[in-house]
Amino acid sequence: MDFLTINIANLLATQPQGMWEAFIFGLENVIKNYGLTIILITLIIKVILLPFDFLNRYVTKKNATKMAVIQPEIEKIQKRYGANRDLINQKTMEVYKKHNYSVTGSCFAMILNLAITITIFFTLFTGLNRIAAYKTATEFETLQAVYEQTVGGELVETKISDAESKVQVKLEDGTIIDLDEQKISLANEAVVKTYGEIKEGFLWIKSIWRPDTNASVTLNYKDYLSISKTKAEDLPQAVYEQIFNPIKNDKEFSGWNGYFVLIILAAVATYLSTQINVWIGKARASLKGEQYVDAMAQNKILIYLMPIIMALFAWFYNAMFAIYMVTGALFGLATNPIITLIVDKLYAKNEQKQNDKTLATVSYSRKNIEKNKNLNNNSDVKVKNAKIAKNKDTKNKPLNNEILFKKSQKDTSKKDKK
Repeated sequence: MDFLTINIANLLATQPQGMWEAFIFGLENVIKNYGLTIILITLIIKVILLPFDFLNRYVTKKNATKMAVIQPEIEKIQKRYGANRDLINQKTMEVYKKHNYSVTGSCFAMILNLAITITIFFTLFTGLNRIAAYKTATEFETLQAVYEQTVGGELVETKISDAESKVQVKLEDGTIIDLDEQKISLANEAVVKTYGEIKEGFLWIKSIWRPDTNASVTLNYKDYLSISKTKAEDLPQAVYEQIFNPIKNDKEFSGWNGYFVLIILAAVATYLSTQINVWIGKARASLKGEQYVDAMAQNKILIYLMPIIMALFAWFYNAMFAIYMVTGALFGLATNPIITLIVDKLYAKNEQKQNDKTLATVSYSRKNIEKNKNLNNNSDVKVKNAKIAKNKDTKNKPLNNEILFKKSQKDTSKKDKK
């Protein structure tokens, strides 16, 4: 086993072992492209999160509609009771109770969706940074192995003076010799060729492990030490630059790593993915002649803040994470209008059912009232008739007594004659 093979085997043994890292490495082994891998992973994540997003949209619309009805009453309360905060809060809670509006319930769906999204965002962010650091270190150490194999020994820094040093070659027997110009030329060519074979680019981006900006393809010495956790005594700056200078000076790999495309897309797509719902909602309300209820009215600042945050992440971190953000924003841009349409139709259907149920309840109550009213009227008639009959009996009683008395006298008279 030669020197290069030994180095690569050691590097593979130190690759990150987190959940996202294992998922990304495993999928990349099939796809063979890290850019396409992160796009596919983003789509999988977004599809899984769709039910939570749908629930959040539905609850948000429901609460926004209720709040549009409640708000005028709350404004009247605030105007009426002025600086009496306790009374205002008491009356406001009474209004909420009357309209069956729960402040905590209205926030639950949003908090749940936000918690899941943030957890995935930052865990994946950490995982991709670890992968970027590992791949950057792997690239350099692979190039170092190629360079040293070409020149025939280990590169070491020899101090000439406090301010000057030079790179030499340490042979297997421990002898240190100067670099041969011919071998340097061959090593430079080998390093540039190898880098072209092992680098991970994507479309216009030269290195996916670097930002899509005017940053160079390779890291400077201090940044490399920081990312790779390498000690300066283990890797002298002169050695690092001896290996990477041919790549920096090569026409293909010199200049900018990208053109700020992902930064712009991250900001624009994030803004449009949220704002498009507002535009569609206003257009539909205008066509129906209705007043538009903005479900995002209470979170207006997020519409403008989120694009800035996404752009900053894309600017300062690796292009692979920027691809994740852009893919997610474009997915939202494509699905948000559809989700909004489904939510609106489902909400309208449920509202209609609720209205029909309310009307049926009111109608049933009215029928019961009419029925009870008729029963009461019939009962009153019966009572009245009974009273009339009783009065008739009372009036006829003296007459009946008189008839019986006369009859009794008549019978007595007949007896006396006999």
